[in-house]
Amino acid sequence: MALFIPGLLTAYWLATNHLGARPITETLHETGLWGIRLLAITLAITPFRQVFAQPKIVLLRRMLGVAAFSYLVIHFCFYIVDQKYALGTVASEILRRFYLTIGFSALLILTALAVTSTDGMMRRLRKRWQLLHRLAYLVAILGTVHYFIQTKLNVYEPTWFAGVIGWLLLYRVMAHWLGVRRASSIWALAILSIGVGILTAIGEYGYYAIFTGVRAGRVWDANFMLKAGVRPGWIAMAIGIGVTILATLWKTLEKWRNNAPASRIGAVQARRGAGS
Repeated sequence: MALFIPGLLTAYWLATNHLGARPITETLHETGLWGIRLLAITLAITPFRQVFAQPKIVLLRRMLGVAAFSYLVIHFCFYIVDQKYALGTVASEILRRFYLTIGFSALLILTALAVTSTDGMMRRLRKRWQLLHRLAYLVAILGTVHYFIQTKLNVYEPTWFAGVIGWLLLYRVMAHWLGVRRASSIWALAILSIGVGILTAIGEYGYYAIFTGVRAGRVWDANFMLKAGVRPGWIAMAIGIGVTILATLWKTLEKWRNNAPASRIGAVQARRGAGS
């Protein structure tokens, strides 16, 4: 039910004229944002399951993935509405504008993943199903690039969002090469989070240095000036460190739970021995 709330709110704002002078464009943006946010949450299921040892949470992955797909389909439909239903214009714009090309490509791939997400398709495709659904990583990358480019100059939010996607994907690389247990260790999570924060800051610097007329050195220096606000690199790092802290607390609590029964049994046995 919670997955419907952003859509219902957006629909209410659209119906009650609370989306400004360009309501269709704002609806287009809102549905796109929620689609890619839900896609990121879907990617976060595997790291969460492994780091916090919660296997049952994987049951939410299909639901989240289908919800992300639904929001992005609605996003595309509102793009058609925004273009006054001129399908020829829509097609030519997709072919002509790079960010629309990669966004539409991501939607096509996600469509294939949604269609094959059923239990029946899992049985039919077998090992090929897992290989096919690894394309979700490509969808996340393409979606992030689409988000980044269409935002144009002010790429503050897309930059830290790209850092979060990078964390989720790099964790999988670590888990593949080091094994789940080592990749889920506190030190590995902390190093990953710090590294992603640095890479995000470098990526922001590189974008401004290559694609804009803004002095990139000032953007880099802003990372070390509190008066300039919190830069995307720090946000991406803070999110990763937050996960690391939660994992530390969770593992400490689990150890306490596992050791507590043994301690109580030992105390009872000690009292019995003292009584005899």
